[in-house]
Amino acid sequence: MTSTVTASAQTLPPTYLSGQLAVRVFLAFASGYFLSYALRAVNAALAPFLASDLSLSNSALGWFSSAYFLAFGVMQIPVGIWLDRYGARRTEAALLLVAALGSLLIAMGQSLWILFLGRILIGIGVSACLMASYSYFRRCYPPEQQARLVMCMLVAGTGGALIAAQPALLLAEALGWRRVFSIASVGLLISACLVFFLTGDYDRQTSAQAGTTADSDSFFSLCQHPIMLRAIPASILIIGGFVAMQTLWVGPWLTQALSMTAEQASQILLYLNATILASYLAMGVLSPWLVKRGASLFKQSSLGLLWLTLCFTALPLWQAESAWLLWPLIALAVPAIFLLQTQTALEFPSHIAGRVLTTLNLMIFAGTFIVQWGLGVLTDGFVASGFDRTQALTYALGVLAAMQWCSLLWFWRKTPHGSIGT
Repeated sequence: MTSTVTASAQTLPPTYLSGQLAVRVFLAFASGYFLSYALRAVNAALAPFLASDLSLSNSALGWFSSAYFLAFGVMQIPVGIWLDRYGARRTEAALLLVAALGSLLIAMGQSLWILFLGRILIGIGVSACLMASYSYFRRCYPPEQQARLVMCMLVAGTGGALIAAQPALLLAEALGWRRVFSIASVGLLISACLVFFLTGDYDRQTSAQAGTTADSDSFFSLCQHPIMLRAIPASILIIGGFVAMQTLWVGPWLTQALSMTAEQASQILLYLNATILASYLAMGVLSPWLVKRGASLFKQSSLGLLWLTLCFTALPLWQAESAWLLWPLIALAVPAIFLLQTQTALEFPSHIAGRVLTTLNLMIFAGTFIVQWGLGVLTDGFVASGFDRTQALTYALGVLAAMQWCSLLWFWRKTPHGSIGT
């Protein structure tokens, strides 16, 4: 590692935000992440409309949906540099305008390639929504508030996922799926204005004190750090696998493997996201309490990864009518796994928080792209080998579960030198 990420930053004592200003800043950033997650998850509910209107195969649907994650992942390295150099306010507000353009292209475009371009622009435009808030919080809010702030942001994101489930399906049935994206475009414009005008450049003051510079090898240096090396495989296959399923493949799994209708599947998505929302709220209270009693953020995340892997293993094995209950069970572990990002950021100086967070986020969304597209390719491959669609999707999920166990074993065995304390 270079001295940039190992030495403590020489900064003045930080001044943290409080009162109405702290709440205002949080709400502005939360509006962007609400829309970001809604657009990330909406294809799971709209998949039947998209597949029918655009004549998409499983692999084409996976590719179209995963374009968001491909663009999102590619943007993480420049976004990390921009957050450290220009601040969260300017970076996120500008990118949200790009997302608004992408949503408008999907609403108006007639060719598949125009829609694909729109999906890419959305992925680019919302690529800073969560990491901008995390880096801002890391610099401008007290350390003891970090876990609660993370959970509150994830509550906002899950609210977006709730809107993207049955409400989005009902809206698409009433107005057409293109109108859903028109409404989203207006929402993104409003969010960009909120972020730009209601937040300040307080995080830039902190980074300026540290004399932040963007090292050309910072990404590779961070990826070689023992803490990052331990977390990368699990981030790609377990956390990324969960996001891939939540934002696309849970819909086909419910309709193909469990023979549910699109309306029934959208109801299950609503239950899933409601349970995640409740879990975030509970974890926002429990996590600080657990830390005070010796259960570090790292331990909490480790247990969440194990629970999630066990549930994913059960997916291809349990296909009874009641198997949908696996998704509320999965939801219980979701808050803990995302605390891994917060814990990682706390291990590094605050002036490079943007690059630390976006590097790990890149791994998660690269995994989401790989899993989301890969499941479609595997499913089509098994169908071509003579299996029916239900068997094909089941075997593809079995392959994913096996790879997740490998990443979890790596996570347990690749112990970095030094303590990962809270």
